[in-house]
Amino acid sequence: MNEQSKEIERIVARLGEKIKAIRMEKGWSLKNLSDRSGISAAAIHKIESNGITPTITTMMKISDALGKKISNFVEEEPGDKDVCLINSNERKPVFTFKKGLDLQGISAKQYGEFIMTAAYATVEVGASSGRKSMSHRGEELVYCLQGKMRFEVNKKTYDLRPGDSLHFRTHLDHKWKNIGKVPAKLLWVLSIEAS
Repeated sequence: MNEQSKEIERIVARLGEKIKAIRMEKGWSLKNLSDRSGISAAAIHKIESNGITPTITTMMKISDALGKKISNFVEEEPGDKDVCLINSNERKPVFTFKKGLDLQGISAKQYGEFIMTAAYATVEVGASSGRKSMSHRGEELVYCLQGKMRFEVNKKTYDLRPGDSLHFRTHLDHKWKNIGKVPAKLLWVLSIEAS
C-alpha cells in the first residue's frame, strides 16, 4: 500500500471520531443529530464507531446538520502531529461500556498517528470488566496510584496496590476487578500492534 492510500485510510478512519466529537461538543444525542440530518440514529452510530464508511451524500447531510464544512472532516488539523500536550483541566472522557469505570484521556486522540493511548482511570469499589475474559491485539500497562485491583491474565491472578504495575500482552485472556475498599485510581496505557 502506498503512502497516499495509507493517508486516505487514516482520514476515513477518523471520520466517525470527528463526527462524534462535534456532536458531543454540542450536547446532542444520536437522535438529535438524526432528526437534524435525516440519517438514522443507527447509521450515525455505525459511522461514529467506524462500522460503516459514509457516502458523500450522507457526509453532506451530517456536516450540514452539524454546521460544518465537509473539509472539516477530511483535512488534517493544523499543528504538530508528533507532540501532544494534555493539560489536567482539558482531559476528555473516554467512552466505555464498563459500569463503574471512568476514563479520562491523557494521550493523543486514540489510535491516530500514535501507537498507544493512555487514560487516567477511576474504578469504583466492586466494579469489574465482567464475568467473561477478553482478548485483543496489543499490550496494556497498568500503574496503580490508589486502591487495590485484581487482574487475571491467562488464568493467573495479580493483585495491584499503590506503586505496583502490570504489563501484559492482550492476546492473553484477561479481566479485572476492584477488590479494595476505596475507588481505585490507575494510569492505564494501551498499545495497538499494527495489523
